[in-house]
Amino acid sequence: MESFTTHITFTSGDTHKEDTDSGQIMSTIQRLVRGPAAQMGMIKEVKIVDMMDCIVFLARDNKIVFPPPPKK
Repeated sequence: MESFTTHITFTSGDTHKEDTDSGQIMSTIQRLVRGPAAQMGMIKEVKIVDMMDCIVFLARDNKIVFPPPPKK
């Protein structure tokens, strides 16, 4: 199972890092972009990177930056 690292930056400037298994990616994104801390405006940035340090997900101020939304 591939593992990822989730980097969280809070609006206070504090940071937190947690390991995330591939099976937890969707629930982690939901929690950090739509959950209570996000709704209260406490989270500035959420970045999930793979084992080679490539960004697989990036959100700033509860808006998804990467991957970009599909074009219509």
